[in-house]
Amino acid sequence: MSPAEKHKLTANIKAQGCAAKLSPLELAQIVKSLPKVKSENLLCGTDNFEDAAVYKFSDELAIVSTIDFFPPLIDDPYLYGRIAAVNALSDVYAMGGKPLLALNVFCFPSCDYPLTLAEEIIRGGASAVDEAGCLLVGGHSIQAPEPIYGLSVIGTVSPQRILTNAGAKEADKIVLCKPLGMGVGLLSHKGGMLSENTYKELISNLCRLNGPCLEIALKYDLHAATDITGFGLIGHLHEMAKASGLKVRLNSKELPLLPEVLQCAEQGLVPAAAYANRKAYSEISRIDESVDLALSDLLFDPQTSGGLLFSVSAREAFQLAEELKQAEWPAKIIGDFLAGESGLIEVF
Repeated sequence: MSPAEKHKLTANIKAQGCAAKLSPLELAQIVKSLPKVKSENLLCGTDNFEDAAVYKFSDELAIVSTIDFFPPLIDDPYLYGRIAAVNALSDVYAMGGKPLLALNVFCFPSCDYPLTLAEEIIRGGASAVDEAGCLLVGGHSIQAPEPIYGLSVIGTVSPQRILTNAGAKEADKIVLCKPLGMGVGLLSHKGGMLSENTYKELISNLCRLNGPCLEIALKYDLHAATDITGFGLIGHLHEMAKASGLKVRLNSKELPLLPEVLQCAEQGLVPAAAYANRKAYSEISRIDESVDLALSDLLFDPQTSGGLLFSVSAREAFQLAEELKQAEWPAKIIGDFLAGESGLIEVF
């Protein structure tokens, strides 16, 4: 029996991956008293719940700064480390940036687990950082009751090419580049309800860097972007719509889903964080009664290492989606930005 099989990383954790995030309501309560940060060089900060901060150094150069970490979502330490790193790097891609430097953020109960597992977690993270063309240059570690791993990442971007969640325009199409159902899939696997083939597809998506997707998308006139993580599709679309002063009309029939996750959701295999997201966004989401309950649960499902979400003109959206598909990204046009109540999400 290997150390990973003998010492299961997920044995005693309360929530997996991005499902461990504080709920949107809890987070809003905590940060509401923070002082507003103002600087002429701070191009993106906390105002619109952006994926990362962007600071301008010159007319040609800005830095992108982010941090992301979470407890284990699977028992394989190498894959856990890689997925956590891929998830953290995604915030730089969501701003249109290129990762440059990364630091490990690592909590590990060395009294409960052998150090070989810690080595594998760090090695998995390093594999993603290296593939991204980024440099892993150190980090910080402490003892903690459960393992937690992630990265602090610094990237670069041209001030003229920054992607924010506030730039969507009326009549833009919404392009989603990875399938939904990560949270439901992980919970279903833990319960022994996911087939081996679907689990492999789940892991493939979790481990896949969003960088190559961004490279393709940057050929087009992108108006806004974000990535889908712990607050689910509804939550992150709401942030984009509110920041852009628009509403969203979402076509539930066009959502790309992982295999089997709809059936698993129908059986009640839905993470607790999905219900927290539904509660948090209940006032801004109007879901048509024709939309099946299980499908609507997937709208709120917390995604770990989820896909990039782009707002782009209708003229270019179909070309973008087609080019992404040719590169084996399961991209779909899932809805539109429209004039109306700011931040509202209508689902039909």
